Amino acid sequence: MKENKFLENDNKFYIEVKPIIRYPKCYISGKEQDCLNCELQKNNLCDSPFGKCMVKYPGHNKGCPNYGKKANCPPNIPGFDQIFDMSKPIYAIYSIFNLKQHVEKMRDRHPNWTDKQCRCSLYWQGTAKKQLRINCVEFMEQFKEKEYILVEAPESFGVDVTETMKKEGILLEWPPMNDVYKINFAGVLREDIKNNEYVNGRKKWINEKGYLILEQR
Repeated sequence: MKENKFLENDNKFYIEVKPIIRYPKCYISGKEQDCLNCELQKNNLCDSPFGKCMVKYPGHNKGCPNYGKKANCPPNIPGFDQIFDMSKPIYAIYSIFNLKQHVEKMRDRHPNWTDKQCRCSLYWQGTAKKQLRINCVEFMEQFKEKEYILVEAPESFGVDVTETMKKEGILLEWPPMNDVYKINFAGVLREDIKNNEYVNGRKKWINEKGYLILEQR
């Protein structure tokens, strides 16, 4: 039976999941991932989370600025199942931020603001991320004897987080209108990965908080 457990209150959860991993066609065919020059990507036809980094969003017409620069970011990052032992339980640790309530408060404080201003992530992102960090600390404390390693932004490892959570009855809104979920994953490293210093040419290390870090080449 899967474990779906409250940590302390209604805003702290972890749940066992079966990650849905989607590899891009370039990766499957043995090519190196190159979203900057990929026709599928340019036409928004790549269904892999690996390629979603380059989808345009407000203020970033070329997609995420961390692509190819930040640790744990594509391209050519190994898939989740290439790093973690899928025969052992995988957990999603998450927090929920009540965006609807936040927007209502902002409207009361700033009656002249637009809906976009009231929803601006600058005013709530830090709070939501802080709650997730607290949840992850508590998770690691409970699982400290089981060799669990945390992954921030599991979608960068090819996990379709939306569909994975949907299977467990948790519906993520895009764009979020009512609730914002912040989600990290946790798993046990595969035996062939544990003692390797490099994975796919990237230096591997675990930081002091238990997060997997794969440095850019």
